[in-house]
Amino acid sequence: MRLLNYYYVAYVILIFGLESSNGKILNGCRFDQNFYKNHPNIFELNKNQTSLTVRPLYALLNQSFSPSNQSLSIGIIYRFANTYLVPVPFVFQCPEESEQVYVPNDCEFTMIDIRSDLSTRVSESTRTTTVPLHFQDNSSSNSFSLYGAYFKQSTIALKNCRLISNEKLIISDTFHLRIEFEQTIGMKCYEKCSHPQLYECSSSTHTCQCRLRDSSTEQIGHLCVDTEIASNCSRTPERCRRLCHIQQQLHTGEIDHYCQCPLGTRRIFSNNIYHCELPKLVECDNNLSIGNCPKHYTCQENRCVQTLLSRRINESILPIPFILIGLLIGALLIIIILIIGLIKMRSVKCVKFVHQKTVLSTHSMNSSPATITRLSTVPSSSSPCSTLSSSSKSTKLSSTNKTLEKYTKVDLFE
Repeated sequence: MRLLNYYYVAYVILIFGLESSNGKILNGCRFDQNFYKNHPNIFELNKNQTSLTVRPLYALLNQSFSPSNQSLSIGIIYRFANTYLVPVPFVFQCPEESEQVYVPNDCEFTMIDIRSDLSTRVSESTRTTTVPLHFQDNSSSNSFSLYGAYFKQSTIALKNCRLISNEKLIISDTFHLRIEFEQTIGMKCYEKCSHPQLYECSSSTHTCQCRLRDSSTEQIGHLCVDTEIASNCSRTPERCRRLCHIQQQLHTGEIDHYCQCPLGTRRIFSNNIYHCELPKLVECDNNLSIGNCPKHYTCQENRCVQTLLSRRINESILPIPFILIGLLIGALLIIIILIIGLIKMRSVKCVKFVHQKTVLSTHSMNSSPATITRLSTVPSSSSPCSTLSSSSKSTKLSSTNKTLEKYTKVDLFE
């Protein structure tokens, strides 16, 4: 009896030592139902909330994950190099901590391989650190972050998860995770496909086919897709062919190549954005916020009518070709006027004016010598033109200079 008591005390001390060194051990934890029930077509919990089945969908654009763009969608399969993975967030709830919600920092992952003969093979347990996953809300432009991991189509067991908390908390429960990728068109099935709201199992071929009897489902490639027009994306909001929302495309910075427009409208691609427009002079709905009339048109009495302002602008503004022709003609006239002005200025510079003024004064016998007024001439050496080149003019100019020099000398010596 004493020996049994000794072993019991040793066991208690060992457990206490493990808790003090590794952290506080929590019992009775489970997957948080409040989070996973928001996506019932993707996540399915068992009654004990310790087993989670994930049925993700393939992306319409075969999206690949890149570190530069980490905005993800819950329940969507992404391409990583040559393989396909799905990001799965982990959210736990522990009753010992007043039903507080936790996310794991790391867990021990064990891969369970179920073979064709229904035999199982369990791999060695590996402790793996979780990574932050940044998700985009489907119904709004909000985003949120959770911790989780990327998985292939497989079955995994999680145990000894250490939670992110101010104190060291360890979950003692073991959880099971089952990943089942979407069964696309042509894949083998027995009674039903993985997403019965989109697919049905053909009784003749035993393959998955679209529920074509339901008008809300469309076929895009090898996928069956829900549409916003028919069901308001209520069946698979994680992957749905939505209407061309301009604000959503601007916020995410991604072009929605698969967006659609309501009946009677046309899809227009401009400025890297798809939007819907109603044709001109067709019926429109004043309360319809998605399909609007074209630019410079407004909906009046359920008809697309050109606005008064745009009508005046169109009437007052000439067509572009006439405006360009007018500008060319005006530029040509300005060039011709400038050339004529330059020619006239050159002809004015080439004319040389010579002004000769001689004043003859009558002197009396007792008066001083006559005052000689000098000739004012414009030198011709600086002019680009040759003027006064005749010999007679040169002779007269020479004699005049001599006479001027004579009278000047007399005036100086007397």
